[in-house]
Amino acid sequence: MLRIFALFVALAVPVASLAQTPRGSIEIDDVRGNARFHAGPLYATPMLLLKEFGIDSNVFNETGEQKSDFTFTLAPKADIWVPVARRALLKGMVATDLVWYREYDAERSVDPQLSLRGEFYLNRVTLFAERSYLSTRERPNFEIDSRSRRVEDTLTAGAEFTLTPTMSLEVAGHRLDTRYDSGAEFDGTSLQRILDRERSGLQLTARRRLTALTSVSVRYETFLDRFTYSPMRDSHSYGVLPGVEFQPRALINGSAYVGYREFTPEVTTALPEFRGLVAQLGLSYTLLGATTFGVAYNRDLSYSYLELQPFFVDNSIGVSIRRALGSRFDALVSADRHKYEYRDAITDGGIVAAAPRTDMTWNVAGSVGYRLGRDGRVAFGVSYWQRESTTGPLRDYDNLRVGSTISYGF
Repeated sequence: MLRIFALFVALAVPVASLAQTPRGSIEIDDVRGNARFHAGPLYATPMLLLKEFGIDSNVFNETGEQKSDFTFTLAPKADIWVPVARRALLKGMVATDLVWYREYDAERSVDPQLSLRGEFYLNRVTLFAERSYLSTRERPNFEIDSRSRRVEDTLTAGAEFTLTPTMSLEVAGHRLDTRYDSGAEFDGTSLQRILDRERSGLQLTARRRLTALTSVSVRYETFLDRFTYSPMRDSHSYGVLPGVEFQPRALINGSAYVGYREFTPEVTTALPEFRGLVAQLGLSYTLLGATTFGVAYNRDLSYSYLELQPFFVDNSIGVSIRRALGSRFDALVSADRHKYEYRDAITDGGIVAAAPRTDMTWNVAGSVGYRLGRDGRVAFGVSYWQRESTTGPLRDYDNLRVGSTISYGF
């Protein structure tokens, strides 16, 4: 341990000696300038969100006879910061979703979320550690239709080294524990037995700043998945993703990573291998300060609850347009498509004879809103969901939701 610490100091000191201004100065000044409340060393910005207030026409995502209900989701949230001079910053977030259904009280839930992150600035070296906790009954994706309690506990730690005024290297290790309740089931399958797992990994990101608002980067990541009750699903993966990042004040905002992933099962007679394209893209562009165009694309692997089709390739694409209507009103329209392509499990005799499966889920939404102050918005809108599956009509459903949303920062 002493040798590791000595090596870290030997690397950090020469790099830190190149610095002129601590990296944290900009972020700490931003916190002090934009936080809504300030008491001693504590800065805070509370918010209240009404995520949904209206009618859910298909509460259980069922085919055939559908059950509708009035529902709302109230979500108080608070972001908290404690700066220490210009050398450290402690960030916290406390939030919860209060989900209520008028008739189907079994669908009600309280879903807390907590996170805490500490950053320590050594001129050109930034050390960080973060812990987050989520307990929720929200559906994890468009595959599982039941609302089942799960807990996600995440731990991340690492360092970012500024090598030159335009080059940096970030090294981070992480661990994610996913746990379902013992009674959580869907389609006759125990979600705890199939999906409880621990993911641990390492991520390296090299960045080069082209301008004050634009950077290019290359990210390498590797991780291990270990399943608590289904070790036949254990696997390891690595990926290389070059990308570009734009700061919020840039003409184009967001980031785009496109690269290659290799997925290898630990037990070759259980999971198929995967080698191919993955992507994480979310970009927006504002035209003449009045119209914002957004596009998102994600492609990666996700584990399935199905034993004979243990994972699927998720191809998701979305577009949106937000148009300002005067100084306070705006209109938003969006369309998203999620395509799940399932892969069959493998046995000693070869591919399991499972029916080929692809699920396609569409969402089209629109709303008209009114801005409240600096961060708030009240809107009325509709959204329509539709899923079609090659396995047959029992997986198909549609859902119309009509209602309001409100966000307000105090």
